[in-house]
Amino acid sequence: MRTTNITGPIFKFLRQTQLWAAHITLTIMVGSLFFQVLARQMRWQLDWTEELARFSFIAMIFVAASYATQTGAHLRVEFFSDLIAKLGRGSRWIVSQLQWCAVLAFDVLFTWYSIENLIEGFRYPNLSPTLNFNENILFLAPAIGFSAAIIFTILSRFADPPALQAPSSGEITS
Repeated sequence: MRTTNITGPIFKFLRQTQLWAAHITLTIMVGSLFFQVLARQMRWQLDWTEELARFSFIAMIFVAASYATQTGAHLRVEFFSDLIAKLGRGSRWIVSQLQWCAVLAFDVLFTWYSIENLIEGFRYPNLSPTLNFNENILFLAPAIGFSAAIIFTILSRFADPPALQAPSSGEITS
């Protein structure tokens, strides 16, 4: 397999957008927690900072989890697949096919249930106490993140994703 002129930019776009979304939500979370500490020391009442930090943390986790899967940085338990793969070349191929199907099924189910919960949240909103924010909108993050993971998983079946380059000092991405 190889990266084509079409799939290369798609892989790069998926990785870049998810990486930047994770950076933005991390910045919001850290900034909100900074204001919370500052407000506590100055005896200001900023109740919204804790909720904003929590919501941005939740969104960051789901986007970053999808990014980690795409870059191969997620945790894997390979004991059983290595054990079965020792049986021969055919068993290694079968194990890799089963793993691909399992990852795709997980991504599809996670996206499906995230979208269902998002839609249900519009019918029956769950509002946060201080920001008056519909908390079910947070299901948008896993729906987008795992939809990107579905696209990545299917595309990686037909073309190799471009290799990641190690960033130089101070550089966020390549």
